[in-house]
Amino acid sequence: MGCSSRQHLLGRDYLSGKPVVVEVVDQRIESVDETEEDPQLWIAPALLDLQINGFGGNAVNGPETTAGSIRRMVELQWRCGVGALCPTVVTAASDAIRSSLSCVSKACRDPRIARSVLGIHLEGPYISPVDGPRGAHPVEHVRSPDWDEFSRFQEAAEGRIRLVTLAPEVEGAISFIERLVEQGIVVGLGHTNARPQDIVEATRAGAQLSTHLGNGAHSSLPRHPNYIWDQLACDELVASFIVDGHHLTPSVVKSMIRCKAIHRSLLVSDAVVMAGLPPGLYLVGSDTVEVSREGKIALAGTPYLFGAGASIAEGVANVMRFCGISAADAIHMASLNPARLLSREEELGTLEPGKKANLILFDWPDSGIRIHQTVVEGEVVYACDQ
Repeated sequence: MGCSSRQHLLGRDYLSGKPVVVEVVDQRIESVDETEEDPQLWIAPALLDLQINGFGGNAVNGPETTAGSIRRMVELQWRCGVGALCPTVVTAASDAIRSSLSCVSKACRDPRIARSVLGIHLEGPYISPVDGPRGAHPVEHVRSPDWDEFSRFQEAAEGRIRLVTLAPEVEGAISFIERLVEQGIVVGLGHTNARPQDIVEATRAGAQLSTHLGNGAHSSLPRHPNYIWDQLACDELVASFIVDGHHLTPSVVKSMIRCKAIHRSLLVSDAVVMAGLPPGLYLVGSDTVEVSREGKIALAGTPYLFGAGASIAEGVANVMRFCGISAADAIHMASLNPARLLSREEELGTLEPGKKANLILFDWPDSGIRIHQTVVEGEVVYACDQ
């Protein structure tokens, strides 16, 4: 029999604030015990990002995507406190989507990367073609659901597609949702121009999520009814939010999260390939994209956003400031709540014996959360120098 790996991590419990020693045996938390020591760092479950398109010049989508770019993106996310994530493949030609999915699968042949990839999020191509709801997705590749095509996507992904975002009003969407749910795939509503009845039918079919609610929408909507209000009011839907300070204003974030409640709200980064890069102009396909000094990423010369430039750890700090909520609630929005959506709450998302040892050690400087160490299934995958 092999010997067990055992380590002890010291920090202040993110829930109680009390000093604790977390004993990790192999890949799981063995115990969490109070201690008389006085640690300077805090300890919490590692973050879980369900929507990330790239980071630090490493793409999930486009011709530059490789298994290496996926691997490097995951490694950079460890530095941001992200222990698990869903690489997000977006609307494109069928062969381009299959290529991206295949690159994620190839990257997962590295066991260290596979431990952090909980699944793939397919965002599109089955979304609204309407300007505004479509967002930055190319209109020429938007189309109605096709199960044969999706089956080819899942084959390229080696079965890793776990979350699909679509628009419920497009032809064939409701029956498509039902088939996805039968396969154990979580369905999110997004990039949609849905009517109230479309949302009702989608939730009856098994949809569970509003993807980046408040974005992928018209710049102006009727006072009521509209698809934002209808999704906010739907208790069957949890909602993800991009809290980078650019996609939604602080007052909108505060209002929406008060409406959905903490337990039905989760954070995503929606980070894109330019996230983490210096300010400037970047060519993405045929589009020129500008990264501002404030980290806003938009199509150059326009007000239209092109994904986010902030990590989900920055979202945790922002949502605390915007909403006046506790660190524990903010961390749960980026750990336990997304784990629950993927039916992984028995393994991930809290600091409890029996859970997988996906952990972060961090502190709170004035600039926000600073990650000192990230542990994935008992392995220290990132440790800062200081």
